[in-house]
Amino acid sequence: MLFRDLFTGRPLARLPIDVRVTVPSPHGIQVQFRDGDKQLEAALANALATWKQAPSSDGIPAMRPDVGCSCLASAFGAEYFWGDSPEQTPGIKDKVLTLDSLAAQVAALPNPDPHIDGWLPEGLNRIRRFAEAGNGFIPVSLLDAAGGVNVAADLLGMTELMLAFYDQPEAVHALLDKIQALYAATIRAGIAAAGGEQNITTTDFEEVWYPEGWKGHVSDDISAGFGPKLYAEFSAPYHARIFKEFGAGGLHNCGPNPCHAAYVAHPLSPRSLDLSDQYSHADLPKFKLSLRRKAFIYLFYCGGEKPVEWYRAIMELMAPDVIVVPVFTLSHQDQPEELIKALHPIAIEYARRMDWGWDAGEVRRS
Repeated sequence: MLFRDLFTGRPLARLPIDVRVTVPSPHGIQVQFRDGDKQLEAALANALATWKQAPSSDGIPAMRPDVGCSCLASAFGAEYFWGDSPEQTPGIKDKVLTLDSLAAQVAALPNPDPHIDGWLPEGLNRIRRFAEAGNGFIPVSLLDAAGGVNVAADLLGMTELMLAFYDQPEAVHALLDKIQALYAATIRAGIAAAGGEQNITTTDFEEVWYPEGWKGHVSDDISAGFGPKLYAEFSAPYHARIFKEFGAGGLHNCGPNPCHAAYVAHPLSPRSLDLSDQYSHADLPKFKLSLRRKAFIYLFYCGGEKPVEWYRAIMELMAPDVIVVPVFTLSHQDQPEELIKALHPIAIEYARRMDWGWDAGEVRRS
């Protein structure tokens, strides 16, 4: 299979092309977040549409049970805020922590149970229901955990967290320890709810399927707002805990990416990054250097340029140094199968140009 070989560094005759099809849902985003049945209905419709209308796609149709990217924060007592827009995802209403005597407040925080606290029980229930609906044929993601530093920002506030990095680093590490313990417990519970790792895409929210032994995935959108020194201290060691237990599959940041080199500097670093082209395109020349023979990129197409021209320009920029796997989400009106056929020659040429192999040792979980 293309993706298994890609992760292990075996040369491919053609790079993968991931095309997904989405169909309009009568239910807005907020309704779907509040109602698991409606969210499942929409997710199943999209997976089936991908199977039927993009049969040549290398992407595996999958479903995403989602209760919001602040679900871990909710388990620590943070209350959700629902905006007026029907297309808005939930946020956090009020902070749980303050800078005054932060270490003492962190020590007093409970150790949440993903089966009991916040939105996590609902999330686990959705994972179970989605996996049952997939019936072993359609894998499901786990919950959108956001990443340890993101959760800390939910609990403390972004400005306050930036100050605490410098003024109270020990307290921040203590907080991240508690967050990471909950994150790992939630992943284990999510895998059990799905009926085993064979039924999941990754340990995080991503609907892209990761091979066996590479299921570990983390998110760090907040790292768009600080530098590599902070990333090395407060992000990478905690990501490594997930990678050690579940495999170093991937890291998500929409972008931008001031920490691009730090993503792959830790001994336990991700084999892939998944990025938004809208926010990360300008960083591709940097990634061409920092990721060479270390990791590849899933790049999510966001429109604007014509897809074929966009992908060819990326190949011309990134080959032979870094593989970019394009991910497209289209409607049936975009003729997804015809697009795949048009992209194939570029994917073949890209593979032919690549300098194959990984310099870093395997970070796959055996």
